Amino acid sequence: MRLFRLLLLCLALLLTGCGTYYHVSVDSLRDMQQPSGTRYRLVPGNEDVQESDLLFREVVQQMKPAFQAKGYTVVEEEKEADNIAKVSYWMEEPRVHIDTDTITRSYPVVVGRGKYRHVEYVYVDEPVVTSTTIYSANLLIEAYEGSATQPLGRQIWRTALRCSGGTEDFRTLLFSITRVLPAVLSTDSHGLRRYQVFLGEDGEIEVTDLQNSSF
Repeated sequence: MRLFRLLLLCLALLLTGCGTYYHVSVDSLRDMQQPSGTRYRLVPGNEDVQESDLLFREVVQQMKPAFQAKGYTVVEEEKEADNIAKVSYWMEEPRVHIDTDTITRSYPVVVGRGKYRHVEYVYVDEPVVTSTTIYSANLLIEAYEGSATQPLGRQIWRTALRCSGGTEDFRTLLFSITRVLPAVLSTDSHGLRRYQVFLGEDGEIEVTDLQNSSF
């Protein structure tokens, strides 16, 4: 029986796979009156960040599939653009989450005397405290009508995303954000929506809309 249980446990681990879960929250707003043009030029929203910045260029590359999924075309020249999308990104200060639980341990106790001595077990609930450091990355995309950055035109949509997980690597958190982005870019989320992104060690990627999930 013990061997059978061990085999079941091993099978469950194989079926489940190994990987990491990340949590992405989305808050998106959209103006009802949308412009006819669908060509966007992406510009930095962070202060002191230029379009030639390597990290900014990587963020743009990660975002392009989401724009294409919405029928938008990303262009580089101002004269080719119909609209502007300001892209801001930043890491938050890490947060420490404290979790308190209990674990039941058994301790042997000898009772009785002489031939009546025997061992009994006393069960004690002991507190277990664990701490987890949570890192969060933010991505904010603000779209404006027109191709000029000075002055900006009417804001037509804004999509804000925040990813939290156990890694301080911004690029990993950004990758998780952009797995959700195609479904939410330039939409009206009607409040905060939450998603779960699973990144498997074997390359498996699974995105779950927690609002529509039965789990």
